[in-house]
Amino acid sequence: MDILPQVRETIKRFGMLTPGDAVVVGVSGGPDSVALLDLLSRLRDEFGLGLHVAHLNHRLRPEAAEEAEFVRRLASGYGLPVTVDAADVPAYAGERRLSTEMAARELRYAFFTRVLSAVGAAKVALGHQADDQAETVLMNLLRGTGLAGLKGIPPVRGPFVRPLIEVRRAAIEAYCASRGLKTCYDASNIQTAYRRNKIRHELLPLLEREYNPALVPALGRLAAVLREEEEFLAAEAAKVYAGLRSVAAAGVYFDGAAISTLPRAMARRVVRLAYREVTGSVYDLDFLHTEEVLRLLERATGREVILPRGVKAVRLHGRLLFRTGAIPAVPDFCYPLPVPGVVIIREIGVAVKAELVAPGRDPATLPLQETLLDYERVKPPLFVRRRRSGDLFYPLGYPAPVRLKSFFINQKIPRYQRDRIPLIVDATGILWVAGVRPAEPVRVTSQTRRCLHLELIPLEKNDL
Repeated sequence: MDILPQVRETIKRFGMLTPGDAVVVGVSGGPDSVALLDLLSRLRDEFGLGLHVAHLNHRLRPEAAEEAEFVRRLASGYGLPVTVDAADVPAYAGERRLSTEMAARELRYAFFTRVLSAVGAAKVALGHQADDQAETVLMNLLRGTGLAGLKGIPPVRGPFVRPLIEVRRAAIEAYCASRGLKTCYDASNIQTAYRRNKIRHELLPLLEREYNPALVPALGRLAAVLREEEEFLAAEAAKVYAGLRSVAAAGVYFDGAAISTLPRAMARRVVRLAYREVTGSVYDLDFLHTEEVLRLLERATGREVILPRGVKAVRLHGRLLFRTGAIPAVPDFCYPLPVPGVVIIREIGVAVKAELVAPGRDPATLPLQETLLDYERVKPPLFVRRRRSGDLFYPLGYPAPVRLKSFFINQKIPRYQRDRIPLIVDATGILWVAGVRPAEPVRVTSQTRRCLHLELIPLEKNDL
């Protein structure tokens, strides 16, 4: 069974790959990733792809070293470069009080990020398939979740792409057999001590057998529909949030009466956006936290709710204030930004994407998360870094450069947020204060012949 036409159609429909992309292919040695590598190798000439194999040895099973060597030989057979590394998953899990599964996932994605940057790739292709999607939706449903959890695994998010996301596991295994592809067998995949494996081997077969034999594609359609719904509602919530939000020295605040008039679903989203602005993510803010914050509006002034990361939500004189409390400092960071390419800044939970495009779009019509610059005025190499003492910035529309600190103050950007704004710089200085404003010297004009398109992409928990 040849699944190549289906995979090609998925890649094109979701815009996963563009001609000339350098792609890191995550290969564990199992059927999904081996099939993915074979399929991308077959599509290499069609898309003009440069492929680089990446494998992380989790050191969790006796055969892990053999699997790493298997991937080396596999890459060599395709004539592809390969990066193999190892991680101490149990130690990492113990240090951070994570489950083994979660620790392995975090280390794996950190590894992919390093390889992406090291080889100057634009994408990381992963082997998640339709059964993985169904299992994720069911798992999130059972633990209790909103649309963000039911939308499942995104086909594309930042640099991560999943070309097999619409292909069934059985079809992938049949493809491997028909192509004579050797794969590794991971015995841990049948151990039902892991919740995902229990859903895979017990719950999902039961539901398919007793209730709906087409459950996996049905859950895939559900995830696709809810993903579109979530994207629309998130965009609407961002508009509402921008209209209600005010900034104080200690954090952000809202007119309590204005939030009380919102539909409950929208009010929850406003709370989550406020928490994200203060902390940089919503990883650890759950439904109960959000509901407790909204119940503050029914209480007397002076009451507060303690949220994760030291954040406090306080009802004070008719306002709902999110105080920053003790927020962990952002470590210094500085990463090369290839053009074209993507760099992930895990310190602040975002990715920055760079690509060259033809002029034509009006930069003023772009959302704040994107910008266009005159590439011929840019002096490579490019880097993404945190702000530094003494930084100067020549903002678009300003008559002269100013201190970055003064610009932040003028823009009313709170102190706690400034280290969380990545700066894209070249040899001459700051090109873009990401999500805020580009620099005047590299603005697009009628004489611009090539544009540098930059995009700031927030990373979500489901991305990984």
